Amino acid sequence: MSETPPTKELAPIHDFGAKLRQPALIQRLKEYIRWQADLRADPGTAAPAPDHGPVSINLDLTTSCNYACDHCVDMDILNTGIRHADGDLFGSLELMYQKGLRSVILIGGGEPTVDPRFADVVRFLKERDVHVAVVSNGSGMRHVAKVAHLFGPTDWVRLSLDSGSDPTFQAMHKPKKSITLEGICEEVKQVKEAYPNLRMGFSFIVTWKGAFTNDSLIIENLHEIVAATKLARDHLFDYISIKPFLVRSPENNAEIVGVDEGESYFDQTIARIRTEVDQAKELQTEHFEVVESTNLRVLENRTYKEYTQQPRNCHMTFFRQVYSPLGIYNCPVYRHVPQAKLGEKDVYATGEGFAGLRATLGEQVSGFDASHECREVTCLYNAANWYLEDLIEHPEKLETLDASENREDYFL
Repeated sequence: MSETPPTKELAPIHDFGAKLRQPALIQRLKEYIRWQADLRADPGTAAPAPDHGPVSINLDLTTSCNYACDHCVDMDILNTGIRHADGDLFGSLELMYQKGLRSVILIGGGEPTVDPRFADVVRFLKERDVHVAVVSNGSGMRHVAKVAHLFGPTDWVRLSLDSGSDPTFQAMHKPKKSITLEGICEEVKQVKEAYPNLRMGFSFIVTWKGAFTNDSLIIENLHEIVAATKLARDHLFDYISIKPFLVRSPENNAEIVGVDEGESYFDQTIARIRTEVDQAKELQTEHFEVVESTNLRVLENRTYKEYTQQPRNCHMTFFRQVYSPLGIYNCPVYRHVPQAKLGEKDVYATGEGFAGLRATLGEQVSGFDASHECREVTCLYNAANWYLEDLIEHPEKLETLDASENREDYFL
């Protein structure tokens, strides 16, 4: 057995089963499978979790943000003043690195570049050869420029811009200081001209008529997909990534696809998106790509509900976590959701904290019922979780489990 069960909609970056079988990670994968199989066979005598930290984390560097986006899924936690203490932040990253951390995505909960430690964190991680990604609103390109020379071929930066014109950008993002879409794109072009190997992405969350969250209707932007694509291409972005609008579930605060097939405009909306994306793809070049996200593809072909059929256990909790000023959480879908909290924000700052989390991790993985909590989530980890579930139920398969190709991609 050498391949993850095929899932035609999965983009290669979302084939997490194959990523976990890379030569550098396959032994860690096997340790996890054997540990889980032992837990199920006899919970009373099973050993603690394997002596590893997460392979990959989402690092929420701050809860501060200089935008007031109408479609923000993290609006409830923004600008709360809660922050990482310097010692805990760098101590936690050092301990996680010592325990096998391979990649860090500086992302949500706030805008990472507004934190004065942004450049120091990037330097700290690159000194340890940790792969680094940045998801930013684009307002801090000057801070990205200061560390652009540190980024290698496995690192990337993606800007959440979601528009093809400045009026739409202003209406959707509501920046608190004067900044324009064209101005951000010009800064990107300057950085790319200086550092052409820095991989830059333009993120476009598609919104449509009737989209609603945070007690307000959301600005429609799907008619600007082509304009945004041209803007991205002309300003030397490497790709534009197109993905559907997400909302928070009122039942458990999970991030879910914000669309209702029962609404009269559903078919029309999907058709309009398809037309825009097809036209956008005509703008692709040897150096510029239009990327349809997995979530967009499964929405278009109506298979997205298949990705909500989760196993009871989210096995990816062991390999991928969120490190936030609010604590450690089991998934990016659940940052700041109490039932998904694994520990306090300083739990990785000391060996004692790590040992405590390791001792309870099995109970936490089994105690979070993903088949219930994630029943509305179109989960990108769905295929990987079912794959790991099958190995746990049939651990004899480990004897013939081969490593996948070495992608040098540890982002989970």
